[in-house]
Amino acid sequence: MKKILTFICILLGFGFSAPAQSVSKDSFYLLRPMAVFDGEQMHVGWWVLVKDNRIEELGPPSNFKVNSNTVIIELRGKTLLPGLIEGHSHLFLHPYNETSWDDQVLKESRAERIARA
Repeated sequence: MKKILTFICILLGFGFSAPAQSVSKDSFYLLRPMAVFDGEQMHVGWWVLVKDNRIEELGPPSNFKVNSNTVIIELRGKTLLPGLIEGHSHLFLHPYNETSWDDQVLKESRAERIARA
């Protein structure tokens, strides 16, 4: 879980660190994680090349031709994964096979639900 949170923080910082106007043309970043999860399978050793805040290329290192102005970001021990578009969570609920939604929301105290979350 810590790896996922670290990656999300990196992406948020990377994507929103500067307004679009201040990003120079042809700025390249090479992300070198331990693995890349593409949404279906894990690819150990893959890299991701970002050009002007957009993914330009991803795959094994042999696929890459890196410019001298590319900023290399080592992410040893980290796994990159796609953006979590529908990645929300109901932190204050536990599985419905334990207790129904109505019982959780209407009968459990707020303090109990917060402590469980």
